[in-house]
Amino acid sequence: MKRIDKLVRSFVDEAMSEGFELFLSPETEALRDLSQINDSVVFFQAKGGGLFKMRNDYTASVVEFYNKNSSDTLRVWYSGFVYRYDQTGQIQNTFQLGLEIVPYNSPQDSFVVLKVMLASILRSLTDQLLVEVGDSRVIERCIQHVPKKFRKKLLELVDRKDVSELEFFASLNNLDLKDVLKLVEASFTKRSVNQLKEFELDPSIEREIVELVEFLSKYPGVTVEIDFSLARTVEEYDGPTFILFDLKDPALIAAGGRYRVNENTLGVGGTIFVEERTWSS
Repeated sequence: MKRIDKLVRSFVDEAMSEGFELFLSPETEALRDLSQINDSVVFFQAKGGGLFKMRNDYTASVVEFYNKNSSDTLRVWYSGFVYRYDQTGQIQNTFQLGLEIVPYNSPQDSFVVLKVMLASILRSLTDQLLVEVGDSRVIERCIQHVPKKFRKKLLELVDRKDVSELEFFASLNNLDLKDVLKLVEASFTKRSVNQLKEFELDPSIEREIVELVEFLSKYPGVTVEIDFSLARTVEEYDGPTFILFDLKDPALIAAGGRYRVNENTLGVGGTIFVEERTWSS
């Protein structure tokens, strides 16, 4: 518990020093749209008959607040639990610390989010981090020709990085996935920023990735690698993404990136994940 206490204190201090304000969100909300229900959403029926769902994503709450209130600017931090079903049907409770900036104005917004996260993590959880940098637009370009009915399953397979399974899926459904397969194979062999030219990226995307890598590389104890096959958030994100792994006690501990808030607005955020085995011990 001492590590978590130190993490929370450090995170809040860093966030407030950068001008972030506390964002509060109820753990339950009325379920008015049944399309919100999927395999991971925890929902229940109240005594009065209404349907409610447990909070499963803080960023979605921030986006909804921004769109409903026509806010000029949101620069917020949050902390609390999210609830999701895992693959076995058990409810998983995860404590989250996060930041969001809406609207996104420049790469400096991403750097501020990362600065708060890195400072608090390196001070309290570990001194050895791997940061995988990607960009949702790269894989989106590779799958834009794939019918929507296949995309969810395709992205799940990409996340597993199983080339043979992807080849079978392509053959079974008569899909051209050669560009997707190249990205997955490159995630094992082309992880250095020095190899960016081999991806033939749009110049603006390449420039953003280089700037992000240069910023991250200034931190002692941080190793930076490129992985454009990161697919788990491609539906939500719109631009550079980052995933943080603890190298001492191998685990995913944070993630974030730039995302679309509405047709005219982008946002950027990041979240630190604290699993139950950590906060309950």
